Amino acid sequence: MGGRRHQGEFFVVQFRSCPPSVGDAVEMHHALHRAVTRLGSAGTAIRWCAAWLLPDDCRCLCLVQAEREADVVLARDLAALPTASVLPARALDRPPLPRTGSRS
Repeated sequence: MGGRRHQGEFFVVQFRSCPPSVGDAVEMHHALHRAVTRLGSAGTAIRWCAAWLLPDDCRCLCLVQAEREADVVLARDLAALPTASVLPARALDRPPLPRTGSRS
């Protein structure tokens, strides 16, 4: 990506395979990942961050970073996942506290 830094917001794309099948959820994940990669390669400010499969629920949660929610929706549509939701997300983690050298 030529050293270009992507700034923007985080979005969770959530989908469930119907009928329930872990294999279908994995294929849907691959389709979304390919769509995000293609858009990013074409110059859209979007990047893939991570994905989690919830196998008991046949559901997948994908984290994408983009400047505009519309770009994430476009990736979802290119992946042919029209029922997947796109929701803004933000990290709750804080940076670690500095170590003081003592252990309690």
